[in-house]
Amino acid sequence: MNLDQALRDAAEPVPARVEQAPAQALLDRIVRTPMDSAPAPAVTRLPRRAAVTVFAAVAAVAVALTVTLSNVGAGPAYASWTPDPSPLPAADRADLADRCVEQVGGTLPPAAGRRVVGELRGHYAYANVVTPTWTATCFRDRGGKVLYGGNMMAPVSRAALGGRGVEMQAWGQLRTDEGYCRLMAGHVGSEVVGVDLTVRNAAGGPARIVRTTMADGYFLAWYPERAAEANTNRTFLTLRLADGGTVDGLSARDLHDAPVLD
Repeated sequence: MNLDQALRDAAEPVPARVEQAPAQALLDRIVRTPMDSAPAPAVTRLPRRAAVTVFAAVAAVAVALTVTLSNVGAGPAYASWTPDPSPLPAADRADLADRCVEQVGGTLPPAAGRRVVGELRGHYAYANVVTPTWTATCFRDRGGKVLYGGNMMAPVSRAALGGRGVEMQAWGQLRTDEGYCRLMAGHVGSEVVGVDLTVRNAAGGPARIVRTTMADGYFLAWYPERAAEANTNRTFLTLRLADGGTVDGLSARDLHDAPVLD
């Protein structure tokens, strides 16, 4: 029997075909036919397109499973970061400063009168080591590894900054195991009691407000930032003054090029 032709004949569109004898007879013959009696050309495999589709589906499941397993225990980058800092305990501040100076000490001249400004944001610590002749920033990741951010030579004196001046001492991206982040540190005049950051992306979306840590006229802050955002984000400083006023709209990029002296 030509099974293919029989199926085609049975499929002719006639009324109530499934209840007629020829269709029932055909079904009975198909059911009674032994599996090993089918001629060689009978196709029992999936057509190529269906087979490829099934293979692709299985492969996709395998890839998804691999990705899922590889991310077990992993969370979003810098998930514990907060826009408001917490104080860095004195012992941690001293340890971070010592480890920072060890990394860059060979390239910087000895200096007395070291001052350290530090902060915590989630599981991360950040500090600026300040001396009269140089500054150096270092970042401690959530695993405890200390990463060197950068240093600045010949910082501006407090007298030169006056009342409302501001100097940027660090302004660069740092890469960690979790991605990139932006490190900032600086020095302000005697009338400034606080510094806030406003970060806007190129698309003009909602601004990110970051509160900095402030101590002895020095401020610092860090925040997550993708590598591609380094040239598109716009960051502005707002100086909060002791008399309740503010100095707004100071571009971080401009300050990186030159301080504002009062």
